[in-house]
This record gives sequence, C-alpha cells and structure tokens, in this order.
Amino acid sequence: MDDSDDTRSRRRRVAGTGGSGLSRRVGVVATGFAVREEGLDEGIAALRRMGFSPVEGSATRARLGYLAGSDAARALDLQAVLDDPGLDAVWFARGGYGTARLLDRVDLKAFSARPKLLLGYSDLAALFSAVLRRTRTVCLHAPMVAELGRRKAYHAPSLTAMLAGREVTRRVAPREVLRPGRASGRLVGGNLTVLAHLLGTPEAPPFDGAILFLEEIGEEAYRIDRLLDHLRRAGVLGRVAGVIVGHMLVPETARSFPPDRALSDVLADHLAPLRVPVVTGFPSGHGDGKWTIPLGGTATIDTRGGRVRFSPKPA
Repeated sequence: MDDSDDTRSRRRRVAGTGGSGLSRRVGVVATGFAVREEGLDEGIAALRRMGFSPVEGSATRARLGYLAGSDAARALDLQAVLDDPGLDAVWFARGGYGTARLLDRVDLKAFSARPKLLLGYSDLAALFSAVLRRTRTVCLHAPMVAELGRRKAYHAPSLTAMLAGREVTRRVAPREVLRPGRASGRLVGGNLTVLAHLLGTPEAPPFDGAILFLEEIGEEAYRIDRLLDHLRRAGVLGRVAGVIVGHMLVPETARSFPPDRALSDVLADHLAPLRVPVVTGFPSGHGDGKWTIPLGGTATIDTRGGRVRFSPKPA
C-alpha cells in the first residue's frame, strides 16, 4: 500500500493540521492489563487538552483479574475501533499482557485496506507486528493514554513531531555505540519478550533488512541473555540491517549466588559480533522520558555522524 492521500489526510487530521471542522476523534481501548481509573482519567483529560476527542471502548475500564475484561470483550472493543471510519487513530490505554491473546479473534482486513494511526507500546508490540506484516503503515511506539497525565513519563517534542508527520533526530554518544556503521531500514520491534514469543507464529515481525528496536523491563540480566539467544538461534539477528537498544530496565537479582552479569556484557555477547551497526541507550521503552518512534517508518543509524533519525513516512 502506498502512502495514499487518505493516509496522509488521516495523519494531518490527527496532527491537527488538516483545517477546521475535523473531529480528531481518537479511540481509547485497553487490550491487555486492567487500567487504573485515575491514570486513565488523567490521560483522557490530557488528550482533550491536546485537542483530541477521545472515544472510550466499552471495556476500557473493565477488570477481570489482571486483564481489562474478558478476551471477547476486549476483542470486540479492538475490532470496533480498528474498523470505525470515523476515528482518526487508536491510542491504547495501557500495556502489560493480554493483547497477543486477541490476535486470533481480530480481523485486520478492513484495517489493512484503510489503516489509521495506532499508538502505544509494551505488549502492543504483538498487534503492531501483526499490522506491519499485512500493510505498509506506521504504528507509533508512544506513551500510553494512562501516562499522558504525567509529563515526565514521555518526551513531548518527539511525540508532537511524530503526530505531525515530521522526522526526529537524536544524537548518539560514543559510549552508546556498540558496533559502528551506517544503515537504514524499516523500523520494527518493541518489547523483547513479546517479540521472542511471536517467533514461529504468523505475527512475527518482518525482520529482513529492518532496523530492530528492542526494549525491556523487569527481566533480570540472565533472562535478557536467554531472550537474545533465542533471537540469535532463530536467525533474527542475522537478518536485520541494524539494532537500536532502548530502555532495558533490569531489576536486581533475587539470587544470593551466583551474582547477575552486567547488562552491558550481555548485550555485547549477542550484538557486538553482528556485522551491522548497533546503538544502545536510546531513551524509548518503559522508562520516563520515552521518545516516540515510528514502527513501520524508516530508521537511519549513522554512528560516524553521531545520530539516529526516524521518519514516520511508511517504509
């Protein structure tokens, strides 16, 4: 699919540059973990301050154990917002776990024919991967709705730029270069655990020639080691054109012995031998100050120039 007039028009509508009389209606749904009411309320208020008209799904505030309602209810919400021609975007309420459970229940045919902007991260990597396998579009790896009321949670300039369809560039310090080089490709990836669990399924990301973005939270270094080894043995790391490592928020090990290894050593074990550029320390993922980047867009790594650049135009 080309970057059609309809796709460009929807991006302008979301960004607020499409002229008067446009609704900027944004669907808000929870496809994974249940959402705290206060965080959701603050996020909805933030969306309105940004000029959006949020439309909540019927199950967005539901709870079923750790999930935001039953699989059936969450899938109905997701299908409705994906198919609704009156919505300019879908901004997910929170992540956690549960989105992958819906992939067999959701039909992406209508969305693929008429894609709209999707925003979120964490376990939304499963849905975004499925979407990017089927259509030439962009999903923004962006803060969740429940985070929008806390300004320290995200990097506002990159979010604003991506919503407006503008490129963003960040400087790369020498200490962040694990392997030098220059490469450009379609940006894919997201949460490391989610991506590893997609291998062998129809929703595994399109890795060939891509720039792979990885982030993680809550996994000890040995588990990061195991996940990266899984990607290596599955042939993923040998197929990408470059790697960008985002937030890797590793907790202290619960073991008294043996001690955990330094995360930098684990990353070096698996990524330094690659014959492609690798940068680490990119501020996107589960940590505060997260940058918004365009999965499905183009990422360019240039370590000699000391920068990474992201274009939200579908690649």
